[in-house]
Amino acid sequence: MTRSLAVVVGVAALAFPSAASAASLTVSPQKRCYGSGESVNLLGTGFTPFSTSTVTRGGLAFPPLATDENGAFNGELTLRLDRGRETRTYTATDDTDSSITASAQITVSSVLVGLRPASGPPGRRLTITAQGFTTGPTLWVHVVRGKSRRNIKLGRVKGACGELKTRRRLLPRNAPVGVYTLQFDTFRRYDGREKNRPVRDRYTITVTRF
Repeated sequence: MTRSLAVVVGVAALAFPSAASAASLTVSPQKRCYGSGESVNLLGTGFTPFSTSTVTRGGLAFPPLATDENGAFNGELTLRLDRGRETRTYTATDDTDSSITASAQITVSSVLVGLRPASGPPGRRLTITAQGFTTGPTLWVHVVRGKSRRNIKLGRVKGACGELKTRRRLLPRNAPVGVYTLQFDTFRRYDGREKNRPVRDRYTITVTRF
C-alpha cells in the first residue's frame, strides 16, 4: 500500500509541476559577457498575472515590475562596473506568491583602454590594451580636435568580453598644438553622445611645443 501511494504521488507531481518550477528569467540579448554601460532586458515568465515581481541582486532590490495577463514582465537594466569582471545573479520573486522565483546570471566587464607610454612626443607608437568592448567585432578610435575627425581601425576584439592588444601611432609626429579627444568604441563613425555610444572609453591628449 505504501509503495503504491508513493508511485501515485510521483505521477501527480510530474503531471502538475509547481508554479515555482514553471517561472523563468532570461536576458535579451543573450551574450556571454556585457560591457559596462550596456542595457539588457530581463524577461520573466510564469509569474502571477496582473501582479508585480521584484528583481534583486544581493541586497539590492529594483523597483517592482508589472506582470501582464500571462504572468510575464519585461524590465530594462543598465549594467555598470568600474573595474574588472563580475558574474552576477539576478533573482525575480513574485510579489503575490514568494515561492515563485527564477534567476539568471550575467557576466559584466568594465570598459577600459590602457595606453603606454603615458607621455612623450605626439607621434610615438602606443601599446593599446582594451577590454569590455562587447558591442561589436571591431575596435575603433576616433581622434577629435575641434571640428576635425579621424577614425582609426584598431582591429577585431577577442573573447567573450571584447579584448584587444595592439601597437599603433594615434597622432602624427607633426600634430598641431591643441587638445585632442580620443574616443574608443566599436563604431566606424564618431558620435560623442553617450546615449549613442554607451560602451566607450575616452582620453584627452594635450600637444604643446616647448
